[in-house]
Amino acid sequence: MNNYLNENLLKSICFFSSYYNGSNIPNYVEFYLLELKKHFSEIIFITNEKQLSVADEQFFRNQNIELMNVKNEGFDFGMWYKAFQRYDVTKYDRVGLINDSSILFRNLDDFFDWTIKEPSDYCGIIDCNLHNYHVQSYFVIINKRAIPLVKDYFDRSGIITNFKQVIMVYEIGLSTYLVNAEMSVKGYFSFKDADVGNPSWMKAKDLIKNGFPLVKKKIIARNYGESDYKGLVAGGFDPYPSHYFKLIRQIIGRDETNRIFAGVTQSKGLWGEIEFHTICIIARLYGALRRSYRKIRSKNH
Repeated sequence: MNNYLNENLLKSICFFSSYYNGSNIPNYVEFYLLELKKHFSEIIFITNEKQLSVADEQFFRNQNIELMNVKNEGFDFGMWYKAFQRYDVTKYDRVGLINDSSILFRNLDDFFDWTIKEPSDYCGIIDCNLHNYHVQSYFVIINKRAIPLVKDYFDRSGIITNFKQVIMVYEIGLSTYLVNAEMSVKGYFSFKDADVGNPSWMKAKDLIKNGFPLVKKKIIARNYGESDYKGLVAGGFDPYPSHYFKLIRQIIGRDETNRIFAGVTQSKGLWGEIEFHTICIIARLYGALRRSYRKIRSKNH
């Protein structure tokens, strides 16, 4: 494991997948890229086909970040699949697969120190056992021994356009494949033995309090996509962005919080806000009643 004694000795590449509307890079993405520059030899910024602003093109040149425009298909793993086809990843000691679905608001030094002190073949900033044990795919590190196996897995799996199938084949399936191949698979914040659902949602506030440097963008923007936030709230999830901002401001200050998160929050309009808060109240009451019923039933049995 001598390759992992010093992060600075590693030949590493990070494939950062990003999807956003407009031609300007959001503040949180720029902050994320600058932090990753400290820990990778090369950064490849993969995004959907678009024309960037002059300022953003200059930013990439100044930071020596390579731009890779691709057709938007197959979600983040589709972008990473194309990167694996274009770059010879076997030349590297470390490959990072990272996306902008979470917003970074503090440095990553503790995580990368951990990857050196507790080396593994495949690791991430967080893991969970939802459906099956896996490293969550929005922040993954692949080290030397596992890189050929991951490349082979990508080559065989190809681009998958169904979201649920992507989760099962790539996010969950890849971890399972590597565990079965006797690779060491770890999460820095580990929920391997915890029955908490998706900890990036259900434990988001506890994670922030305990040093987790990221928060899911959907939580802040309240843009849940295919996620059923009613079910999440019923299960105990806190859906209010202001509660997360309060915690983050305590860590990095108001000005830095406002700078990083500028433009992320979204107003739903008067009636949209009324609907959102009403649904959350009902879902929370339903969840509380359901948990009380289960307790009573378990006592009676």
